[in-house]
Amino acid sequence: MRILVIDDNSHSLQSLCLILKDLGHEPLGVENPLEALSLARAEFFPLIITDIRMPDIDGLELLARLKSDARTTLCDVVLITGHGDMATAVDALRKGAYDYLNKPINARELAAVVDRSAEHQSLVIENRELRVNLDLRVAEAAADLRKDLEEARRALREVEGVGIVIAESAAMSQLLRDALILHAEPSVPVLIEGETGTGKEVISRYIHNGDGVNDAPFLGINCAAIPHELFESELFGHEGGAFTGSRAAGAPGKLEQAGKGTLFLDEVAEMPLSLQPKLLRVLEERSFFRVGGVKKRSFNARVICAGNRNMSRMVEKGSFRRDLYHRLRVGHLYIPPLRDRIEDIRALSEHFLLREARRKKKNFKGLAPASLEVLLHYPWPGNVRELENTIERAVLMHDGELLLPAHVSFLYQTPLEASEAPFFSDYAAEKASPAESASNISTWGGHREGGRETRFDLRNGIVVDLPDTPVNLDELIDAVVRVALERFNGNKSKAAEYLGISRFALRRRMQAMEDAAARNR
Repeated sequence: MRILVIDDNSHSLQSLCLILKDLGHEPLGVENPLEALSLARAEFFPLIITDIRMPDIDGLELLARLKSDARTTLCDVVLITGHGDMATAVDALRKGAYDYLNKPINARELAAVVDRSAEHQSLVIENRELRVNLDLRVAEAAADLRKDLEEARRALREVEGVGIVIAESAAMSQLLRDALILHAEPSVPVLIEGETGTGKEVISRYIHNGDGVNDAPFLGINCAAIPHELFESELFGHEGGAFTGSRAAGAPGKLEQAGKGTLFLDEVAEMPLSLQPKLLRVLEERSFFRVGGVKKRSFNARVICAGNRNMSRMVEKGSFRRDLYHRLRVGHLYIPPLRDRIEDIRALSEHFLLREARRKKKNFKGLAPASLEVLLHYPWPGNVRELENTIERAVLMHDGELLLPAHVSFLYQTPLEASEAPFFSDYAAEKASPAESASNISTWGGHREGGRETRFDLRNGIVVDLPDTPVNLDELIDAVVRVALERFNGNKSKAAEYLGISRFALRRRMQAMEDAAARNR
């Protein structure tokens, strides 16, 4: 064992080093304690033996410096006193000395102290190795736990739609930015309005979670599904015996169960008019009473309400309280219908397709261009929910690498309004009798090329009078677009309106046509 020996008396220093060599150790003798301190900081010595009475700094001061330095704190320090000063020895032990020896040095006592120090240092090294191994194993276990937690959170996000908000359109991108602002202000009530199926609950969960996952509860109430006579108890809870049939011990309502999380009131317009003032008071005072209770309870959750009815019109008619409506509108979000943000259809469709393919173990990897055109021009009266259900049905019933137009042809198997069907032309109306025109114009389309007619039925997905040679759907659509542009002398707005699509979709189709033409040159 390497041992640093410090004594300002050169004769005593040499004698001590000789004894240690005879005992099989590697002593290094130093007369200057400051030099010894520098050596101890530069190189680890398991054992340091030092005299107490020395110039510059004495042994006690040297001990204090060694024990206060992280580089030397694990060294065993043995002090030597030549005066039998027991008080000094006890003080040294209190300050961290491993042991002490009296002068003149007894070789047996020295050997015993050195052996004990060697055993102690062996235990220190073993303990250090165990701690390092333990730290490594704890770190590995923590990493595995974090991985499992992230996987669980990913599964939660997939099941609940958390973190999966498609926002390709400018309107939805702005809405998500506003939602993050509201996420940072949990005391501000939020009202989300939009048609059925636009994703109001998805946005409410996005407000609840922000960019991550919120461990606080998210509790939802469908106000239209609760009988009016039970609504107050469901929301506020009740004390025992508050009404006939109540629990003897009472029960908390959703206001309590939400804790510091989020209370989501879906279809809030269906809330009984008599309860609306009570909800307003909760929002204002952040407290409430259970039904039949006298104890005021604090309310700490965020409130998000959603509705698919025109609530401002309900306020004017007196079927929804004006004061509550304006309180809820402090944080107001409107989700546009899918037909007004067709830029989101591609990304939403691809997301639903890959998700359902993974769940149902199918091979779908993307959308065929013609399928995307079908999806882009369908009116989606059921909004995002209808699109999601459409993709799920297509994946359930079919398989392949690409989702084909035939896989979603069922979209046009029910009658559509004239404003809902894509690619309408006057061709069918011109050929039909006046009595037939009204019904055919919304479902028939066609184009004329080289004197040959091609007609297709959008309602039933049936192609009529097609040539024997294969028909390219993209070329068919391009022909319809070209005819529409020619009819309106290149006016894109009128052509898009005529085709029943947006200017954005028309520009995208024209760009695709130009790219295809450039490739064929």
